[in-house]
Amino acid sequence: MTLKELRKSKGLSQNEASFLLSIPLRTYKRLENDSSYVNTYKYKNVYTQISSFVASKKSRKIYNFVIVGAGYVGFSLAVLLAEKHHVTVVDTNEEKVSKINTRKPLFYDKEISYYLQNKTLYLKATTVNLDVYKNCDYVIISTPTNYDEESKNYDMSSVLSTIRDVRKANSKCTIVIKSTCYIGFTSSLKDNNIVFSPEFLREGKALYDNLHPSRIIIGGDQNKKEVKEFANILESFAVSPTKVLFMSSSEAEAVKLFSNSYLAMRVAYFNEMDSLLNSYGLNSYKVVNGVSLDPRIGDYYNNPSFGYGGYCLPKDTKALISQMSVISNNELLSSISKSNDSRKQFIINDIVSKLEPDPQNKVVGVFSLLSKTGTDNTRYSSVIDIVGGLEKIGTQVIIFDNEKMTLEDFKNKSDLIITNRYDSSLDDVAYKVYTRDLFKRD
Repeated sequence: MTLKELRKSKGLSQNEASFLLSIPLRTYKRLENDSSYVNTYKYKNVYTQISSFVASKKSRKIYNFVIVGAGYVGFSLAVLLAEKHHVTVVDTNEEKVSKINTRKPLFYDKEISYYLQNKTLYLKATTVNLDVYKNCDYVIISTPTNYDEESKNYDMSSVLSTIRDVRKANSKCTIVIKSTCYIGFTSSLKDNNIVFSPEFLREGKALYDNLHPSRIIIGGDQNKKEVKEFANILESFAVSPTKVLFMSSSEAEAVKLFSNSYLAMRVAYFNEMDSLLNSYGLNSYKVVNGVSLDPRIGDYYNNPSFGYGGYCLPKDTKALISQMSVISNNELLSSISKSNDSRKQFIINDIVSKLEPDPQNKVVGVFSLLSKTGTDNTRYSSVIDIVGGLEKIGTQVIIFDNEKMTLEDFKNKSDLIITNRYDSSLDDVAYKVYTRDLFKRD
């Protein structure tokens, strides 16, 4: 069977097939017309990926989902599920509710924008209303659980209030917590119809990661029909086969926290390496590349930066450190946040050294406040801390805003341009760009 015949047997258009494979349409068309291209190492699994897609909707049960919280996790999951099931999103933000109902994206995400424009979605949104819980099969909670510096733990109030609201209206539906929790939170609720299922999503790639999950983890009793069904629902959207792991809710909570703290540790490690190499005048690119080619280490999450940021890594690392404080030998975890703070101070000092002898009379242009490209989120961005450190010593800082200035004006006004991730639009002034982005790909 040719790739074209296989695609048609699954009821897919070329557009849908290219999207499922996450490749440009022109590339997919070439795959259909050139069998030798299909057999290259890069595309040898396209048959498997297309074959695993179930296009038929016959004999499929349609579930009613309520998703509380329209952030990265909640909204991306809502868009995913709404292709096959009825989904109602509940959020206190009326602007978000309006955007969802008019099929407008809430944040930058290429795949979400594609789905909103091109898919038939059984999706609606509303503000808080207990009636929406009455006839639903599943309630998915994805409200914010910010880290509280005073209590050294997550603020779980939004999750707890949502559970109370749901149980007032519906005592039987299964509640799935997607919000990040401390280890032991779900089991402390003593409700057998509440499970914890963590998400591992990248900002700007949330729907893509739902379609291509590294694993699906369910913290609940797999012998319960509703728990097993929920796992099957998530698995049915995976473009290619993925592992489904069942465990206790506390173990699932631990997977989430340890995964994010490991990633934070990895970022901190390569940043420390870069700081040391830079101090000795050595070529960081060559050393990091040489280290990363060891298959035990791997060529990923290794690009130095101004420090890790974003919503998850800082708060989840702090929360795990706090929870592990009962152990006397948790020095490794405790050092991660300290290392990140040291890295930001190193970057500030390094930038100031480029402005000598008179940093107070120089203008530093900040190309972007984002810690990573492909997002529109500045929460806990390391760049903001860098800006604060420069302003503290009296350096004038301007931040590029294409609504208030042209890129050319920004370049001309800046004595030094700093950017966490390099952009090709800066090529003509590369001589005055400061970045620790070695690979220009993350």
